[in-house]
Amino acid sequence: AMVDSMDQGIGRILKALDDSGVADDTLVLFLSDNGGCSEQFPDDKPSVQPGPKENYTACGPAWAWAQNTPFRRYKAWTQEGGISTPLVARWPGKIKAGGLTNEVGHIIDFLPTFLEIAGAGYPDKQNGKSIIPLEGISLLPVLKGGTRKGHEVLCWYWGGSHAARQGPWKLVWEKTEKRWALYHIGEDRTETNDLSAKHPEKVAELKKAYEEWRQRTGAPAPKGPRKKAAKK
Repeated sequence: AMVDSMDQGIGRILKALDDSGVADDTLVLFLSDNGGCSEQFPDDKPSVQPGPKENYTACGPAWAWAQNTPFRRYKAWTQEGGISTPLVARWPGKIKAGGLTNEVGHIIDFLPTFLEIAGAGYPDKQNGKSIIPLEGISLLPVLKGGTRKGHEVLCWYWGGSHAARQGPWKLVWEKTEKRWALYHIGEDRTETNDLSAKHPEKVAELKKAYEEWRQRTGAPAPKGPRKKAAKK
């Protein structure tokens, strides 16, 4: 019912754009939230089912992971189950209908895309203070069916979860185990084979890249295991 309602609502928006004659001048981007919602409150009653508008109930970690099959983890984690989502784009006359690309992108690429389309720039100062430069790269060449020079390294942080990706290599902070894990997501996108012990040089390289990004953007550092208090 929820998907059907959403489908009808989006359909009305697209029809309004068509009917008003501005569809050819309008880029529409649609993407879902990233990952099944694992949030679960301690006092949730099993009899209260998720879905109705009258309550705020999630399905819990087990079903959230199942919703993301085959990817690992869920919303608020930086494993693939928590950061991967498809993007649907519509722009009549500019984007060829039915196209498909496996180009790696990030939501930070949206603003540079909009700026390029509008022919606008991005300021380097506001009220006399320097602004952090944009981290994103325009998706416009990809939307038009071409390619672009993508990100050298992509980094993520949310709620104690950290990650850095360079090409097929991805370094993930396992926040329950308080350690870094390394995956080759070109061959193992389900992140089941930790290669950190076999490729310590790649771990070091991506840790350095993440630290540089963290310092540049103000993201917090990974928190290691708590130290036990010394006995007196």
